[in-house]
Amino acid sequence: MNIKQIVIFQLRALRMAGFLEFVQQVKNIVMTYRDSGEAGVSQLPAKVEAAYTPFVSRIEAMDDAYKLSRASEYTQQIADEDTRRDGLYIALKNQVLMYTRFTFDAEKNAAGTYLWNIIRKYNVDVNENYHEESGKLQQMIQELEADNVAGQHITSLGLTSLLSQLKTANEAVRTLLSQRNDERMMQEKAALANARNRADEAYRDLVLMINAATVMENDQESVAGLEGVISQVNELIKYYRQYVAQKGTGSSTGSETGGNGSGGSSNGGSNSGSGSNTGGNSGSSNTGGNGGDDNGGGGMTFDEG
Repeated sequence: MNIKQIVIFQLRALRMAGFLEFVQQVKNIVMTYRDSGEAGVSQLPAKVEAAYTPFVSRIEAMDDAYKLSRASEYTQQIADEDTRRDGLYIALKNQVLMYTRFTFDAEKNAAGTYLWNIIRKYNVDVNENYHEESGKLQQMIQELEADNVAGQHITSLGLTSLLSQLKTANEAVRTLLSQRNDERMMQEKAALANARNRADEAYRDLVLMINAATVMENDQESVAGLEGVISQVNELIKYYRQYVAQKGTGSSTGSETGGNGSGGSSNGGSNSGSGSNTGGNSGSSNTGGNGGDDNGGGGMTFDEG
């Protein structure tokens, strides 16, 4: 009797985005079979359904945590302050440029030219990233304030208030960037790691139940449907193993996975490269969830599909 099983795959070898993509694809494979029958009626055996439901909810929770790790409550505040800062910088630059064209007023022309020579060397671009712009503006403002001649020209051209507002706006952006970075390090990273661990655990539970159902389920039609799911998941695992082998291992966040939680032994060696053992070697079950060695099932063999 040839029984298909989902093979062991250590999800810790995947980086965060790859992990999330993998479990979402597994969810879609299972969902397609689950919803393939009568509307509103799950095709999954009860125990598989019971494992599938938390698997879906934990993927959704991880997806939310992942999105939060890419955004923050500070994001809009930073964007607003940056817009204000950009407007002030453009106003300062344009006024200084205007004075460089004052051919009828030599004093203002000289003042404008002096200030413009300082401003232009920093080559501030309001479309560059926040950190680059913040650093350039900070250095430019510091030079304008430290240069006594520049200070006199700022005063004579009536630009003192504008420069002060630009300094305040730039400091506001820098402060918000720092706060956002601190927040992410302290909260979002930990929340995402926890969500990944929970999704990892739910994946192993689902694999365990699917593998067990192919042995215990009496409905052959149901078994055939699950074998189709198993074949697709194993093909997905094969692809991701190749991907890991090419890219190298990523985040170690999360536990070792694979659905061997009912007694099958996990891989005996390191599996951070091209993947894990796929069953049948060394006498121990690496196919996940069969609860013993692969020669203990009355002549049954386990097939990856």
